[in-house]
Amino acid sequence: MNQVKRRDQNNGIVSSISAMTEPVHTVSGSRVPRRKFLAGLLAGAGSVALSACGGGGGSDGAGSNAAAAPGVRGQSAAAESANGTRLPPATSIVDSAQNQWTIGGDAVVLRNGVNTGCNIRPTWLVYLNHVVYAQDASNTWSVYSQGGWAITPDPTTVAAAATSTKLFYGMNGHMAWTSTAYQTISPAQQVAILQDLGVTNYRADVADAGMAQTVANALKGAFAGTGISILPCINVWNTYNQHASESDAYNLGHQLAVSIATPLKGLVKYIECGNELDSNGLIHGGGNLATDYDPAIWPAFRGVLRGLIDGVKSVDPTIQCGVNVGVPLAYEALQMLWNGVQPNGTSTGQSGATPLRWDVTMFHWYESSGDIRRAGSQGLTDVLQILRDSFSLPIWLTEWGYQLSDDAATQATYVTTTLNEYYTMRSTYNLQSVMMYQLFDTGTDTYGLLAADGTTRKACYASFKNFVAANPV
Repeated sequence: MNQVKRRDQNNGIVSSISAMTEPVHTVSGSRVPRRKFLAGLLAGAGSVALSACGGGGGSDGAGSNAAAAPGVRGQSAAAESANGTRLPPATSIVDSAQNQWTIGGDAVVLRNGVNTGCNIRPTWLVYLNHVVYAQDASNTWSVYSQGGWAITPDPTTVAAAATSTKLFYGMNGHMAWTSTAYQTISPAQQVAILQDLGVTNYRADVADAGMAQTVANALKGAFAGTGISILPCINVWNTYNQHASESDAYNLGHQLAVSIATPLKGLVKYIECGNELDSNGLIHGGGNLATDYDPAIWPAFRGVLRGLIDGVKSVDPTIQCGVNVGVPLAYEALQMLWNGVQPNGTSTGQSGATPLRWDVTMFHWYESSGDIRRAGSQGLTDVLQILRDSFSLPIWLTEWGYQLSDDAATQATYVTTTLNEYYTMRSTYNLQSVMMYQLFDTGTDTYGLLAADGTTRKACYASFKNFVAANPV
């Protein structure tokens, strides 16, 4: 069981608590916590296909957020909004890497004064989700990606359609594993169970191109036309060096993301970049203060996340990326990444780093951490409000679950109570998806709605199913 130190938000008292009563898997001779999702070592589905990419510098088309409607055309130098888009469409914009994009006199698109060879004659530029688009007078759109331009559908329409998908009721699984019930219960059988539960959003960890191809095959096969989307979560723990330079970590993340996003292009709308990279040595404290973070580990932490997002966007700029943290009060990590702050031992940290932008704010919260809206020993910290106000983005709880010490009746009650809480406050916080951990038990990891045989239903299975049936979205 891992131990973390939580510093109370309100009085500074530090106490030792268990990190989600965390079980371990034995993988290749080592003991690995569940919440690190070391599925790549279990799967053996394929090796990471490394592809060449640029260095750890900023990207001209990677990063950020929810769509916004076009405004008045022709205004120059539009300011970046809180959620990373730019309004209104303009003839001159500056992206998050401080590249200046302008429309030249002959209707060419210039990046820092250099012609980018745009394949249409645009009348304005649009900056959406940290991606540059051009639109001409006939309403033809082109997107700048991988160093060139390509015709694309209207990005505002695509983004609006993506956000309208019913994603609220979600579930975790390990469908790319080659062990446990996730191997013996076929994708078609998993679909049937998810449909019975009313789940429309299924999270799957992927550690390499082979695992991504397994997910892609399922999306083109058993999941096709079912209305159930899959959220791939890129796991880097089996290759990630916490003490690497930011540039090396960026390159690793970029290469891994490209290898994973390539088989998933056109099949997924969302990818989660990394899993709980804050939870192993980076934080020495509760996570809600800049001084809780190790300055020696932070550069690799930031670099790998930047690389993952840029890598995904280089393959498909329409995929929306999310990042998460696993320590209960580690929203400070997300705030520092977003604001370009890095820890240096002071209470405010050091500004001037490359800001990170994502599309969806993701977070993990288990019963052992208490109520997410009344966190801390005095119950005065509303974590969802902090996430909403800090980033103005949709929020997904990509892991939530009961305590392993709960008996069957307590598990069932917790599932109903928690779903009701999240359901009733979804509009208040723009809470778009809540993904329970997990579908099947896996050995000592008994968070599942079904036992390790993949067929025996626990009491909490009925609680989940009955609540969803009574509370559609």
